[in-house]
Amino acid sequence: MTLREAFMSIEDPRGCFGRRYTLFSIFNMLFAGLLSGNDSLTRISRWFRTLPNKSVEALGFLKGRPSTATLSNVLRRISVKSVEQALGCCFSDKIPQNHIAIDGKSLRGTSQDTVPLVHLLSAFVTKNQHVINQIKVEEGENEITAALRLFSETTIEGGIITGDAIFAQKNSVKPS
Repeated sequence: MTLREAFMSIEDPRGCFGRRYTLFSIFNMLFAGLLSGNDSLTRISRWFRTLPNKSVEALGFLKGRPSTATLSNVLRRISVKSVEQALGCCFSDKIPQNHIAIDGKSLRGTSQDTVPLVHLLSAFVTKNQHVINQIKVEEGENEITAALRLFSETTIEGGIITGDAIFAQKNSVKPS
């Protein structure tokens, strides 16, 4: 699957009314912005405003350029799972999976008054430095049970899987 096909396969949660930009063009913008070294929606939006019209059109924008607020609103409504699956399908078949490290991280700045901290568990190919799958550790779940869910959703063949000390338990090993 190509990156274009991956972006096109993601379901757009927005209704037709008031939609100025395609989801495909927004993902193009975000991807190009990240590749250009911009690490926030504000920086991507600022960078995008400096691009020549020809480049903007090549990324799929025919009229105008989206604001930071538009990008934020669109991204908040998209299913993270559908994006992860689309990009996982796009990249996982192109990466040799000889050593996969499983690790969890809490996202800094995600916890607010009533919103709990977001904790993610990732399967990372060390040779290519690529995340092949990532899931959210649900409230009340730990990394061990989340890892079993991660393995059931990820194709890993012929690789060595490592994890930190929390995975040194019998029930975290799934027989082949």
